[in-house]
Amino acid sequence: MLALVLHRTVFQLFLLSIVSACLNAAQLPASDPAPAGIESPANESLDLRADPLPLSPERSFSSDMLRAQLRSVRRYQMFAGCKVAPLPDLLDPEVLAFERNAETAPADVDGLRPDAAQALDTLKQMVTSLGGRFELKSAYRSTAYQAHLHEVWVKWVKQLRGNRSSGCRALREEVGAEFARHQLMVRQQPVPASDHALGLAFDAAVAMPRGARMNGKRVSLDKLAALAGMRRPSSRRDPVHFKLVVERPASD
Repeated sequence: MLALVLHRTVFQLFLLSIVSACLNAAQLPASDPAPAGIESPANESLDLRADPLPLSPERSFSSDMLRAQLRSVRRYQMFAGCKVAPLPDLLDPEVLAFERNAETAPADVDGLRPDAAQALDTLKQMVTSLGGRFELKSAYRSTAYQAHLHEVWVKWVKQLRGNRSSGCRALREEVGAEFARHQLMVRQQPVPASDHALGLAFDAAVAMPRGARMNGKRVSLDKLAALAGMRRPSSRRDPVHFKLVVERPASD
């Protein structure tokens, strides 16, 4: 495995040297200013400065590719002593936006379907009116971001949490910090594809007061969720996950 990683790293460095040489050659300034004119065989003066060659529009793209490749090489070098592969690089702009704001931004309710957003508001209002606590943790998440959360969970729980290899120390620290930053839980594995990406679900930590009553009758959290048009598909395995109950059209 180590030989494969080193071979891949050497190959990437070879490619980077070629790209870097091309970029440097494209960006080298002329050593001497262009002459004012050159005499043609017909004794006509040609001004070479009148129509300068256009700059290549691919230069900035190549620079971005070079930086991305350099980051990848550094990561492979850092984790070369570990048999566990590092987390894939995040390239999707929407995923990167979620990552930057994972700790500070509020849950994305704008991505929810209108009926799911209404159900969320209704459930929150009912819980708080009974003296309960409702803390929204997450709402809309893109498919790519959901897959990233699943990858972080698998890397930490299945491969690194109990891995005491000295070669995996740096990777274990990085993935462990990512696991904690997303507030993931060992007993709740994010699925690769989720109702969050469809705008049908949200996660909320809800605390109901003991003996809560509505209209004189005892009510549970699942009863309130049903009244709001939501349900918890697995209240024991994933108690914070609420999904919209989508009504199917009646068959003729």
